[in-house]
Amino acid sequence: MAKYKNTILILLSIIFFAYAGFISIFPAFLTSNFNIDKFEQKVYDSTSLVTTVDTVEYKIKPNFDTIISLRNWSSKYIDDQDCFDASLIELTTTPAAIFGKTFKIKQLYLKNVRFSNQTLPSGENKLAFLPGAFNSKVFGADKIVIIPGPVKVKNFRIKDIAPGVYNERNQREALYSEQDVKSFLTDKNFSHIIVK
Repeated sequence: MAKYKNTILILLSIIFFAYAGFISIFPAFLTSNFNIDKFEQKVYDSTSLVTTVDTVEYKIKPNFDTIISLRNWSSKYIDDQDCFDASLIELTTTPAAIFGKTFKIKQLYLKNVRFSNQTLPSGENKLAFLPGAFNSKVFGADKIVIIPGPVKVKNFRIKDIAPGVYNERNQREALYSEQDVKSFLTDKNFSHIIVK
């Protein structure tokens, strides 16, 4: 009996150390080895948006909630006009976001967002071409799966720009439900994104 007890204790110790390593050492390894330059290039190759990001950080909580934080995200069109900026983008998801290309949005939090809503002289929104042009293969996947969830935006400024029109709207806080996010993504008809 004592022999089995020792074996069980050894197995439990191995499981505990694997668990501890997964939630502490593994995300630290991902963070320290994340290549921001390559990521920015992939965003450009897949969207044609010139993008810069200061830092990317991974965390895994004891309940396996996976938090991906990006600080000081800035995207511009190739003509150097503003598109989207955020001082913080924090996605709470699952480990499947790391090991696969499935992003379950448990919570998406954005802070200090600046979005330029630009309408071309033709009447089309400047971002209208993005969903069809988005190429997930740049990120090593034929398709990226998104499972919608709630989104919270703090300090949201939208600039409406069109021929002869310039208007700024400010919201201290904006909340979007899971259904709001699902409808938004589905309506856009992304060619390489599956919305579940």
